[in-house]
Formats: sequence, structure tokens, C-alpha cells
Amino acid sequence: MTPPLVVLDTMVVVSAVIGRREASAARVLRAVATSDVRLAVSDEGYGEVVKVMSREEIRSRIDDPARAFEVALDIGTMGVFYHPRKYDWPTLPDPRDGWLLDLAFESGAEYVITRDRHMLERASDLDRLGFSVLDPGELVPLLYA
Repeated sequence: MTPPLVVLDTMVVVSAVIGRREASAARVLRAVATSDVRLAVSDEGYGEVVKVMSREEIRSRIDDPARAFEVALDIGTMGVFYHPRKYDWPTLPDPRDGWLLDLAFESGAEYVITRDRHMLERASDLDRLGFSVLDPGELVPLLYA
């Protein structure tokens, strides 16, 4: 069976770096590293992660730079690169999150993994686009059931 294709929101990646190693975000990134999921990535997604990880309030919370490097390597080496077309998502409260939907739609991803409340609240509306929007804690049991 082919592992599911996922798109990770930036804060899932940040949580995997600064959070507990046993937390759901870290487990999702471990699933990327072990090929239990396939990861769709894009230039815009990479840029967003770099921008957010560069913020002082995030940098100051990185206790283990080696862990940040490990996560970056996993994303860079295991990610499948896409160049999605940009769409207009008029009902999306934060237009800066459009890259997530662009990437998920164009790549044919099964899941968008996010912690953003506004995305999770619209999960049932987004299902009709062909992907499900889940919190990291909802994906982990699906992978290891």
C-alpha cells in the first residue's frame, strides 16, 4: 500500500522542532523520515518555514539545534517537490495560508496537517477538494492503527 501524501503546515514543523519528541507533531515528522507518509513540499512552503523559524521568539525556543537540522534534512530529502499553481481561496481567513491549499490540491495530497484553528474549523468544507484537514494528533492513529 502506498503511504498517504501529506502537506504540513509551518507550525507543525515548528512544533516538531521545539516540542516534546513524543508529541504528535514530532511523530508526524518521524513518519516522514521513515516513509510512513510521503510529504509534498514547495518553494513557498520552504520559504514559510524559514521565515517562521527565523523569528526570535521561535529561535529562542530551539533547545537542540541538531534536532532542527534533523527535521530540515528529513523534509529536504524525503519531500516530493511540487510547483503548484496559485489559486484564489476567497473563504480562507488568512490568505497567507493559500500555499497550503494550492500544494494540497495540485499534488493530490490526502491530508493537510495543521494546528491552525481556522483551517480545522473549515475541514468539512475542504474535504470536497479531495483532501482532509487534520490536526497532527488525528493523523498519528491513522498511520499506526
